[in-house]
Amino acid sequence: MGDLIYMFASLAARHHQGVTCTNGMKLLADTLHPHGVKITWIVSPTSARLAAPLLTQWHEKYGDDVAMETPPLTGALGDKKAKVASARHGIAEALPWADVKIAAAGHQDPEIAAVLEDLGFLGLWGFCWEQIEIDDITDRGCPWGFYYMDREQRLRPGQGRGVIGMEWTARDLLKSFHSGNPSLYSTDPNDVARGGLCSWEKIDYLKSIADNYIRNTRYNQHVFLLQHQEAHEMERAPGWECYTEEDIREAAIMLDCFVDYIRPHAQMLTLTEAATLYREKYPHTPSSYMLWEDAPCPDPNPDYVWSIAKGPWPKTFLFYDRYAQMMFIEGKVEPICIRNYARSWNNREYFAEPEIPRARLISDTRYHWSRQLEIVVNSPRPMPYGLALWKDYALYQIAEAPGLLEGKILSGELLFLRYNLREGENVFHIRLQGK
Repeated sequence: MGDLIYMFASLAARHHQGVTCTNGMKLLADTLHPHGVKITWIVSPTSARLAAPLLTQWHEKYGDDVAMETPPLTGALGDKKAKVASARHGIAEALPWADVKIAAAGHQDPEIAAVLEDLGFLGLWGFCWEQIEIDDITDRGCPWGFYYMDREQRLRPGQGRGVIGMEWTARDLLKSFHSGNPSLYSTDPNDVARGGLCSWEKIDYLKSIADNYIRNTRYNQHVFLLQHQEAHEMERAPGWECYTEEDIREAAIMLDCFVDYIRPHAQMLTLTEAATLYREKYPHTPSSYMLWEDAPCPDPNPDYVWSIAKGPWPKTFLFYDRYAQMMFIEGKVEPICIRNYARSWNNREYFAEPEIPRARLISDTRYHWSRQLEIVVNSPRPMPYGLALWKDYALYQIAEAPGLLEGKILSGELLFLRYNLREGENVFHIRLQGK
């Protein structure tokens, strides 16, 4: 089993007439600190100064940390770096203990990876997996969880270490992908409440998201689950009257119940601690294996999402490495989506291959204690590719597979084989040896 890394970030950068959202921050702190959660507060220089006593107290007592809200970026690369450096300096003046290594928001800027890498930042929070247009954010194509950002294209992994792209808030990967509405199927308490999926202590759907993340520690060394809630959305005050007092109490109860559920299974880290761990363990973006089961939930409130496919959906296997991202549905060998990071990103394809080749089984021969498979794939062009053989291969291990880049047997579920296709006919021979 690998480790589930749980992180909680809170945007606490807003201020109005010399006041920041300290009441919302206190409510989040009172809710989460008893569970051992270390909160990463996303601040601006002004909000850091206004909340300095509280932030310092929580840092010393609970291990809380701060990240920097990225200021608006305009001008040439040098101008952008100067603005980011100035904001980081302003936070350091307000909080002398803070070693700001994580930036937050502003990730839509095409030069953001270069700006932050040159300034020595470890990570950038705010990516929204599969999202299109909501909050003016279109990130479809990027990986879920953590990945090292490519310096030239923020939505794809680079080939080595770089600034770590960090998800805004963890999503239900299955429902987000199949429905096309990841903003509903997320760990944001307001979204699932407004969507009618959870309420107050009734958070079975959020627990099902947690169960899927916990289950996938079987297949990964680390699974990163980052949850977020804005501090200004946890209080009702002039300048940010987002929700009613009842909505705020409901969100606090939902967070309390969710963290209580996940706490026995997770290691609680700040964003900086998680980024440091990631850099220590991985010289490049590691492969991620996520086998996701659909969880029943109420039909979404049509006044919140009026155009959405509701499922139910088949069990789905999702994979990415630094070259591609792939999705498979139960029973189908070929991926139903390949996001090829060698392709250019655009707002029609999102790295996706327009034509996915089919696989043909030539032979599947079982011997006394081994198995031999031959599979053929005809491809119109070179591309990354994978095969998901949905069957229990737990009695075997991969012995020989020429051309295989990596493979994994998910016991009781499937055998995954990762290849690169060349144009034309590709013949794959796989020998499995009994254990």
